[in-house]
This record gives sequence, C-alpha cells and structure tokens, in this order.
Amino acid sequence: MKKIKILMVAMMAMVMSASFVACSDDDDSQSENFTKYLSQVESQVKSKKASSGNKKALLLVAFGSTWENAHNTFKGIVADYEKDAAFKDYDVYFSFTSAICINKSRAGEHYASQDFYAPNFWLEAIGRQKYEEVRVQSLHVIPGEEFLRLRDNYIKDFKNNIYGDLDETYLESGVKVFVGGPLMAEEEDVEAVAKAINSNFSKYVQGDNVMAFLGHGNPEGYNYGNGNVRYTQLETALQKINKNYFVATVDMEGNLLDDLYGRMKDQSVKAGTTVTLHALMCIAGDHAHNDMSGIENEGDSWREFFQGEGFKCAYDGNDANTANNCILKGLGDYANFRAIWKKHTVEAAEMFAEEE
Repeated sequence: MKKIKILMVAMMAMVMSASFVACSDDDDSQSENFTKYLSQVESQVKSKKASSGNKKALLLVAFGSTWENAHNTFKGIVADYEKDAAFKDYDVYFSFTSAICINKSRAGEHYASQDFYAPNFWLEAIGRQKYEEVRVQSLHVIPGEEFLRLRDNYIKDFKNNIYGDLDETYLESGVKVFVGGPLMAEEEDVEAVAKAINSNFSKYVQGDNVMAFLGHGNPEGYNYGNGNVRYTQLETALQKINKNYFVATVDMEGNLLDDLYGRMKDQSVKAGTTVTLHALMCIAGDHAHNDMSGIENEGDSWREFFQGEGFKCAYDGNDANTANNCILKGLGDYANFRAIWKKHTVEAAEMFAEEE
C-alpha cells in the first residue's frame, strides 16, 4: 500500500510538472509573439513618422473581417481619412479588435494572407515614438461592447502605461488622447444616419417595397452602454421618413428576424412585396454574406426566410442584369456615412479643447 501511495504521488508530481512546463511554454510563446508583433508594428510607425514628420497620430479601429470586399471597404476608409484636409497633419493607422479576424487574416481566409494587429500594439508603438497627439476613432456603429472595450480597456491601458516602458512624463503631460465615438454614439447621430440612409436608398422603398437593415446588436444580458437602443431609435427615425424602412439585428433580444417580420405584418406588408436587404455595419462581412444573404450558410438567412414567406428577395451575385435584393456593401462604402465618423473624429478633439 505504501509503495502504491508513493507511486501515485510520483505520478501526480510528473503530471503537475508537465502542466507547469506546458503553461511555461505557452507563456513563452505568447511573450515571443507579443514581442514579434510589437516589433513589426513599431517598425511601421517609426518609418511613417520619420517620413512624414507629423507629430499627430490617428488610429482607426474596426472589429475586423475575413472577407476581401470588407477589406476593400477598410482600405477606402483609410484612404478617405488620408486625403481629407482635416487630417493632413496626422499619420493614419488601422487596427482590428477581433483576435479571430486577425488570426484568420494571417491564415488567408477568403483572400491573400495579410497582417493586422490589435489596438494595444499600435498605441504602444505610437507612444514609443512620442506622438504629441493621438486620436482613436471607432468604426463601430453603436456604443456597445466593442466600442467600450476600446475606450475602457485599450486606451485606458495605454494611458496607464500597462507595459511600463513608456516615458511617464510623456504620458502625464505630453500626449493628448482623443476618442471619436461610433456612428450612432449619441441620440442626435440617429437622425443624421437616418437621413444618410434615405439619401442612399430611397429608391428601394418606393410604393410598397420594403428595405430592412441587419445590425449586429449586443445580447441583452450584455447590453453594454445601452447601445441596443440605437437600433429601435433608428427604425423610428426612418419610419418618420418612410414607413417601409425596418431595422433588426442578429444578436439583440426582442429585435431579431422574427420580431422584424412581426412588425412588417403589423404594418400589413403583403407577400409578393419586394424586400431589399443591407447590412447596418461598417462592412459587409460574415453576417452580410451568411445571416443576410446566405451565400455560404444556405438555409438560415434573412433572404431565404423572406423568400419562404412569399416575398421577392433575390440574390444573383454580381450579375448586373439580374435582380439583386441583397446589397453586399457596408456603411463604410458610402461617403455620407464616412462623413459622420469623420465628424466624430474632429469633435472629439474640439470637446477636449473646450474642457481645457
């Protein structure tokens, strides 16, 4: 019995030792990756700052995507900022918050492999280069989970010098950090977004035709910042313009596809009506391709649901000669939505100046 106990203790010690080694290996690997990625980002930031001579940095932050057309949207947004005279003194950088999108981008899912980095890498590199002013602009739609993580985690960690290698004098009295809110940061933004929507899409709600927008939303148990209310506010604002606009989400309890359909029936929208769909997101990514149009996830999309209920909601790819009621674009593809984001970027600094 004593030998058995000794053997058991020895085996447990071996398992625990192996576990500690595994954890240590993981920690070392993560540390090596962090150092590698930070070095890659810092090299870009150092080069751009030396070339431009600018003392101000602008970091655009999106959730991310694995779709090529979404990446083209992001590139268009960056280019729009870079050519805007309001930001001529800024070096413009771009970041993903989603680790999944970053990893899949490196793996080359849906397009050629491309490197993206989380905001903490960019902010750390920007701090090391001692930019005198940093503007961080959210490219999210509502002040929900992703925006609050950016504001309350990444930016706060930067200001608190979480890695301990930034000049404390620089942080305390040198650098100014401004945060531009998402598309519908405030209730007043809802009206501006409604007007922009109608300016772009009024032709889709002529007569009895309906247009529905697919937002993301936060699960109700995690309704960060009450961002979900922006979707209901937007539908109200849109229906003051035209009753045939609707807004629902993939993740907001009480405002899912079934709820949208219920509101359409309440307004006596009849089968046979044409329904046009568009993502209420910065880009047309997974949700637009799958939840909305069903390109890869057939059998469980908004398009197929409406078709099944007798509505006209066709999708025929990029064929210009056929009907297409699933518009695979993001809000970032339209100048008037980008203008709202850019207005927030400018106003963030103006508000800071007023407070000082």
